Amino acid sequence: MLFCITFAQFLLFLNNIGTSKSNSALLTLNHPVISKMKKRFLILWTIWTLVGVALIYGISISDSRNSLATVIANVLSLSPLFGILFALSSFKASQQFNDWLQKEKKSQIYVAGGISFLFILPGLVTYKFDPYYSAIFAAVVFTVFGTLKQISNQEYSLTWTDFALWILLWIPFDLRWYMGILPATNDTYTWWSIAISVVGIIGWAGYRRADIGFNFVPRLKDLRTALLSFGLIMVFVVPPGLLTGFLTFHIPSSYNIPKLIIHFVGLFLTVALPEELFFRGILLRGLDKIYSKRWIPLVVSSLAFGLMHWNNVSTLSTQITYVCLAAVAGLGYGWAYRKSGNNLLAAILVHTLVDWTWKLFLAN
Repeated sequence: MLFCITFAQFLLFLNNIGTSKSNSALLTLNHPVISKMKKRFLILWTIWTLVGVALIYGISISDSRNSLATVIANVLSLSPLFGILFALSSFKASQQFNDWLQKEKKSQIYVAGGISFLFILPGLVTYKFDPYYSAIFAAVVFTVFGTLKQISNQEYSLTWTDFALWILLWIPFDLRWYMGILPATNDTYTWWSIAISVVGIIGWAGYRRADIGFNFVPRLKDLRTALLSFGLIMVFVVPPGLLTGFLTFHIPSSYNIPKLIIHFVGLFLTVALPEELFFRGILLRGLDKIYSKRWIPLVVSSLAFGLMHWNNVSTLSTQITYVCLAAVAGLGYGWAYRKSGNNLLAAILVHTLVDWTWKLFLAN
């Protein structure tokens, strides 16, 4: 809890950057395209990218499988995405960036082209560049951004176009089809989880102008909602999980606090964030705009979330159990999302707490 409070204070500090003249002097960029962006976003992106460099370098260098070239590739390709993700988690910075996306005629070329370059970069550094995979990746990103920008004049509700793009991005990621086309790094899941989150946020919150509620600056209400939802999920999920044998309660013989914190942050960024973004931020929020009966979007999005877990286990009985328990958890995540005023942070926090507790005390 102390870690969460300290991290929240750090986020609040960064969220206030760029408001004073002294802070504005931190960054001087004269390029005509960049100068159209407000300095708050650019400063936050720079700071978080440097934080990402330190974190990703530390994690990559500790993996004995990684050569020096792989470590460099990881840092160069993932750190800027990490920076974009956290810069956009500031409400004011994301507003400025989204305004720029709408006003700048060539924003798709700059943003989609930049993200595509970050995909290509590991292959160039490690001499494993694949032009075919690179062309596929670039085509997907340009298609998502271009299509969502075309329908941005419509108020957001889940259209068939939105759903098709949702499938295009999520299903290959969930089934790990993407993993084999980034051969230059050993931790492809982390890269893809961050990348698909960035594409989803820029695509729907930026170009589509969907009010998905992406914001990492915490409020007390979000923390209370997350804790309450976590307690309710534990009450409804743990007993049937123990009775069916899907869950097994155990207490670790020892605790490595630094590793537990790293594990929590890893679950937050690479599991809870992309899943809550796509299932609550895009799917549930979009369905809420269609149906007047609020239970329908909640049930549909939760069932879809539960079904996503079918292939995570092998036997039929565990598949059915896993899907049911995950769907119930999905109801809790959706409730937290709505209860917090459609703020993704509450859903991401409770999702992280559930997965962290499961791995620590209940994994079979």
